[in-house]
Amino acid sequence: MTGFSALPQHIGKYRVEAELGRGATGVVYRAMDGFKGRPVAIKQLHAHLLRPPQQAERYRKLLRNEVMLTARLRHPNIVRLLDADEQADPPYLVLEYVSGRPLSAFTRPDTLLPVAQVLDIAYKCCNALEHAQREGLVHRDIKPANVLLSEQGEVKLTDFGAALAVRSEATQLAGLVGSPLYMSPEQVQEQDLTHHSDMFSLGVVVYELLTGRSPFDAETDFATLYRITNESPTAPRLLRTDLPDHLDAVLLRALAKQPDDRFASWADFANALLAVQHALPAQRSQDSEAQRFALLRALPFFADFHDVALWELMRLGRWRWAPKGKVILYEGQPGDSFYVLVQGRVSITREGWHLSTLGPGVTLGEMTYLQPENKFRSATAVAETDVLVLKVRNPSLREASADLQSRFDKAFIKVLVSRLQATSKQLGAWELSAPD
Repeated sequence: MTGFSALPQHIGKYRVEAELGRGATGVVYRAMDGFKGRPVAIKQLHAHLLRPPQQAERYRKLLRNEVMLTARLRHPNIVRLLDADEQADPPYLVLEYVSGRPLSAFTRPDTLLPVAQVLDIAYKCCNALEHAQREGLVHRDIKPANVLLSEQGEVKLTDFGAALAVRSEATQLAGLVGSPLYMSPEQVQEQDLTHHSDMFSLGVVVYELLTGRSPFDAETDFATLYRITNESPTAPRLLRTDLPDHLDAVLLRALAKQPDDRFASWADFANALLAVQHALPAQRSQDSEAQRFALLRALPFFADFHDVALWELMRLGRWRWAPKGKVILYEGQPGDSFYVLVQGRVSITREGWHLSTLGPGVTLGEMTYLQPENKFRSATAVAETDVLVLKVRNPSLREASADLQSRFDKAFIKVLVSRLQATSKQLGAWELSAPD
């Protein structure tokens, strides 16, 4: 394929075994250190970037920066620098090999990690970044792709190529550095950076790992940067209702616009995350969650929902069991949510008249979502059997992805058309049976 070269047999003394990843600035290979008998990761710059002299100087500076700064770091949650050759053509550095995946593999609604594990990852990142701060470093590019999760569950922060040495003569990179989605407001505005900038970026990462959504994502980078500096993010629990009560306050503090409004230190942020983790109830098994996903997938209402949309809905809603005889909706009462009936039967009445009995796969109370100006229930719904429902708050769905909203809109339209047809059929039958 154009632009891809054959796998090199050796880079320096290292025997190359496989390509791990390829980006705009370089390639990462898995290789073997024959002298020490261990696998390593080799990050090598693209040769074509070194042809224009001025550009070559910038990219060599990038690599030199990473070598000088990463060499200072010795922490169990930071990938270690093992070797480097800045004079090679192209230059490369050799890093500790981590068998696993970057956190970017766990940011979609259908791939999210358990809440307790995300909090543990965030806690370890705080410790790693506190160590970097003690060494006078600001990472400047904290994002899911730069945090590795090993097959054994270890967390490793990597890629200090864009790092800033606050108190050092190390080579610095001028200009806007970082990934737009994860930049802090002060980074966007090219102000002086402290550890608070990395804290904001880590807050974005944790938010995304928990909700499957970026708090500031927009259609263009410019719009994203505007949102970072001017708009408050949606509270995470609005997007995922099973999150712990106090987590909103912790994350929104880390995402405060002003650095001084965030946690004073990494230890403060880490302890706040730890307190939330300790307050977690016993987590339901993944099997239970998979079973509930299967229940939704089997309902005709969700026929046009792909798996990612269904997983997003799973995080968005709250599961509720209602015993036989329980009133789920009260006619004339205000409401700001609707229900998906997953199991059991529900009786619908209006002004004391029985209208219908509904089974799995229907929605209850959706008119308060479709007509937000009218928040009052138009009928009463009572459980005829024990029922399982998924409760979705209207504000949560309005903050969900455009894809999920669109699929619900289409499904609701089908429901309304079906009900109109059923009503017309009943009226036609009544007219035929009425006496002349």
